[in-house]
Amino acid sequence: MRMSRAVLRERLPGALGQLLLLAVVAWLAWSGLANFLHNLRQLHIASGFQFLQVQAGFEIAQTPIPFGPGSTYLRAVAVAALNTLLVVALAALLGTLIAVPVAFGRLAAQALVRGACTAWVEVFRNIPLLLQIFFWYFSAIALLPGVADSLQFGDILLNNRGLFLPRLHWGDAGLALERPVAEGFNVSGGLALLPELLALTLGLAIYNSAFLAEIFRAGIQSVPRGQSEAAAAVGLSGTRAALLVVLPQALRLALPPAAGQYQALAKASSLAAAIGYPDIMQIVGGTVLSQTSQALEAMTLVVTLYAAINLLIALGVNLANRRLLRRQAR
Repeated sequence: MRMSRAVLRERLPGALGQLLLLAVVAWLAWSGLANFLHNLRQLHIASGFQFLQVQAGFEIAQTPIPFGPGSTYLRAVAVAALNTLLVVALAALLGTLIAVPVAFGRLAAQALVRGACTAWVEVFRNIPLLLQIFFWYFSAIALLPGVADSLQFGDILLNNRGLFLPRLHWGDAGLALERPVAEGFNVSGGLALLPELLALTLGLAIYNSAFLAEIFRAGIQSVPRGQSEAAAAVGLSGTRAALLVVLPQALRLALPPAAGQYQALAKASSLAAAIGYPDIMQIVGGTVLSQTSQALEAMTLVVTLYAAINLLIALGVNLANRRLLRRQAR
């Protein structure tokens, strides 16, 4: 009892101080919100999220789901979120596919391979991301041929209007493959990937691949050398040993910091507004905000959507890490 009272006397001032600080912060937040709402009423500006059910009245260049001027602002928010998820998923996948071989190349015995991979990391992680996106958008993709002279790779078309892929769709006779066809100045059919999407994906993937490569390299170096020697002893080639023995063990250490890099990639996707890609920041934080003049609600949606995407990434990586640990524990 004496000890409990002594501990209580020691901890009580700190607890009271924290409660006082929390009360002050809550009061400041409430006062700021009340003042904001008062100013809105004085200026006769609507508040609340009722505007989400109003017709948007604008078009969006890339719409994964049907959308038109008669669609609501809520549907515009959904389209913007899907566009952001698309570029984040593509950039994360491409960045990982680049980072893994670069990470192994950084540890290669051949000086030429090691030097090339080191140059990749040092160059691309030290060039500002926005500058890389501008390079792909205003230089590389802009120099592609027009629609009439499209580069063709089988059923795939590439030109300065974007990348056009075949897509599956339900026709009268069932599931059919719709191929893109160049017609005059436009391409009809297929799945179109806008130049803005290509530039943003390449910029995000290449920039983040440099950081991911270092994360994966640290994971690879954490695997005991004896694992590679044991794989060679049973007849596995260097590539198969790296993929089947070293990489699964390296991921156990690399996945947690890689999750942070994937989240940084998702947050950096907001730079899409600089080249006009219709993502969350451009549509919700730009067009919707300017048309409705409801800045607090629009930016609340922006913050909430980016937070949700980052929490989704963290959840996915944690689930993958748990599954990896369970498989290694067997």
